[in-house]
Amino acid sequence: MEPEIAKLLAGVGAILAAISPVEYIVGIIGVVLFLAGVISLADFYGDQKMKDDAIYWFIFIFIALVVLIVGASLGLLSLPALITGHLLAGGFGLAAFLATLVIAWILFVTSARRFRNMMSAMAGRSGESMFQTAGSLYYWGAVLVIILVGLILIAIAFILAGIAFLTMKTPAKTQT
Repeated sequence: MEPEIAKLLAGVGAILAAISPVEYIVGIIGVVLFLAGVISLADFYGDQKMKDDAIYWFIFIFIALVVLIVGASLGLLSLPALITGHLLAGGFGLAAFLATLVIAWILFVTSARRFRNMMSAMAGRSGESMFQTAGSLYYWGAVLVIILVGLILIAIAFILAGIAFLTMKTPAKTQT
């Protein structure tokens, strides 16, 4: 894929991903476009580590979302038991829900480390420092997502990454 198309895909995808807490389908499309653009640029630069970071970021995010869905289901299923006074069954469901939240958060922070590495590599390759800022905001957003303010930081990080991709100079082929 041409680098102009890859940076357009990554930029538009990042901006669409920024609205994922509001509109899930658009956000999913954005994440996929973003991932495709970043992988294509990593291939263009010949940077296997950047490509690996992008892929692992996506894998960890996907697993974290599956864990969250399972956790939310367990939490919802335990509500009737708690309401009807079956504290043992309800307590077990609530404990499982809390455990899945912790596991999802750990996976999310792990994915954020990969995202930050990917953005640092992109900043180094492109000379655009906004990638570095986006990576840091995303990381701290993942850490703080447990208190929900992190979602705002992650949205801002995606917007900054999108702007950085859309405004960066057309990449020149580098030798590695």
